[in-house]
Amino acid sequence: MSKKLNLKLRFKVIAFLILYSIVFYFYRQSSYFNYRVLVANLDSIPWLYSSIGLIFGIISAFIIQKEWQQWSGLVDAIKTENSALYELWLWSERLPQVFRAKIREQIKSYLSTMISEGWKNTEEGETSAELERIIKEMHCVIAELDSVAPIQSSIAFSLMNNILAQRERRIHLGSSHMPDILLYTLRLATFLMIALGPLIAVKTFELHYIFSISIAFLSYIIYLVAYDMDHPLQPGGWHLTTIDYKKLLTKLQQ
Repeated sequence: MSKKLNLKLRFKVIAFLILYSIVFYFYRQSSYFNYRVLVANLDSIPWLYSSIGLIFGIISAFIIQKEWQQWSGLVDAIKTENSALYELWLWSERLPQVFRAKIREQIKSYLSTMISEGWKNTEEGETSAELERIIKEMHCVIAELDSVAPIQSSIAFSLMNNILAQRERRIHLGSSHMPDILLYTLRLATFLMIALGPLIAVKTFELHYIFSISIAFLSYIIYLVAYDMDHPLQPGGWHLTTIDYKKLLTKLQQ
């Protein structure tokens, strides 16, 4: 996580805690908070709130587990794509000078384009026109190699297929998001957990505040985790960057 994003996450959390504390204070001190009324409903309100908490827990656990699998798959696709590019770079050492120079230059162009364009096309589920051009040029070079060294050409096509397969996997996972109805359900459940917490009757102000803000804070953090994992290529509390492509390009340029 970069320092900028770390500060952004801290700002969100601190702003939430301050806002919630202010709202809780005025609610507790207002005439709307009637401790006797809440105590009279002590047998029903906690059970109703725990039911909402149970539903929230099931929904958030399902979403986070699903999003974590997608996150892990996306990380694996990116690293495998870089590994395949590096493997093609190493294997090109066995090719004639003309073909080796062309393929290595195209690999560098591929990495440079990924770094410069970022995740915009991946996030939208689209392909990059510049990357498509580079890939076509690589295919043309390998096709020319087929007439000179068929066996080496076959290996090159196999490596290219691996690169393309991981690229398609990256685009698919990077552009997949949870359905809107599921996202809105998570937001509603999070709101209910935060808003209804103060209705639980606690006589002491300090204990009431501690328990209420603890539940609200955890609910808000769970929502941030689920949302950020659903948008792994957009700036958030944490997200994936093109650092792997930068490291590989630096390594190849040395």
